[in-house]
Amino acid sequence: MSSVKRRLALGFLAGATSLALAGSAVAAGTAAVETVSEAKADQVVGAHSTGSNWTVQSPVHSDGFMHLFALETPYGNYQVSGDKLLSERLNELQAVETLEKMSKTKAFVDAAKNAGLAPLRFGRDLVTAPIETTGRFVSGVANMFDKVGSEIDNHSASRDSLVESVTGIQKAKRELAFSLGVDPYSEFPPLAEGLNGVAQMMALGDISISAAYSAIPGGAGIAVSTASTASTLSQPLRDKSSAEIVGVVRARLKALGVGDDQSKAFIANSAYSPADQLAIADALTTLNAKDSGAFIARAAAAESADVAKFQRYRVELMAKENARLGTLASFEIVSGFAINRDKKGDFVAVFPFDEVVWTEIASHAFSEMSADIGKRSAGSNPIFATTAHVSPTAEAQLKKLGWQIVKL
Repeated sequence: MSSVKRRLALGFLAGATSLALAGSAVAAGTAAVETVSEAKADQVVGAHSTGSNWTVQSPVHSDGFMHLFALETPYGNYQVSGDKLLSERLNELQAVETLEKMSKTKAFVDAAKNAGLAPLRFGRDLVTAPIETTGRFVSGVANMFDKVGSEIDNHSASRDSLVESVTGIQKAKRELAFSLGVDPYSEFPPLAEGLNGVAQMMALGDISISAAYSAIPGGAGIAVSTASTASTLSQPLRDKSSAEIVGVVRARLKALGVGDDQSKAFIANSAYSPADQLAIADALTTLNAKDSGAFIARAAAAESADVAKFQRYRVELMAKENARLGTLASFEIVSGFAINRDKKGDFVAVFPFDEVVWTEIASHAFSEMSADIGKRSAGSNPIFATTAHVSPTAEAQLKKLGWQIVKL
């Protein structure tokens, strides 16, 4: 038996044991476990299943919470967990296409030659970072749900190298990323290495942003997505170094009453880019809920980039839908998750899943949360707020457990 299957089996047995102790309302959550299905790529992402430098392969798998995409590109093959992260990756690949066009213009070829640099090569020659494993059938988010039940200062938190900062490469990189509508600190290998290479040629070859774009035949650029980093966090990401952004994040978390140890652990977690950390701090500031440290403590435990993005999407959704959800007044750790209480004292769990299928993991996780909530607030009807499609079986089982479902 594989380690994942073993964890699923153990998790299910542990859940069943705790449910038996929790009472009949919770025990209902173990029934009617579903099997996840597959879908063709165009059924999930429509016309975006193919682009000039990507193909979303079929079938698209699911782990019951997130869609698992196999993304084929000229730079390597990647697994992407979740609809929202896929949208971000496709936006980044459009940016890579523009960077490639820039690098091939006469202005850049001459600049590279004058600076003693080799021409920048795209395709598989560009990417030197390890290629993410494909073929996994459980996302980091599902693993997180399956697990229910150091000193740092601003300088050491910097993602900018000293040499690149002094030579202006990082400034050029931030300006370039701003113009493309992407995160300058993205760790997606095609974008990260393309930005580094083109920014180096710009800084050492003394090429401005306007000259870089005008060098492309037809003045080609990129349409910035309304959901992109540039449209939401443009000024700080363009004008501040990563160390300066860390200072902003630290100050905002302190103003919210987040403890120093929690803040340091969160900032030190490299699964988050500085843009992710700034977005989370901004959303928490907008939300202004008590005990924000509970959210940061759980966010700091993210073990992978897809979990880090999920935590960012969670708190951004909370801030956006706060009024609709009855004003999220505080955070509280329930069965290992930082969920909310609204101004009436009711529990609200906000999760931006792609879908909810009543798998063993979902059954165990929601049953555990239900039991924990029942101990704290007997007779309450917690709210499950989600962007997901909830299967009929999952909806029925959630209602048996006492959850009210709000579709966002």
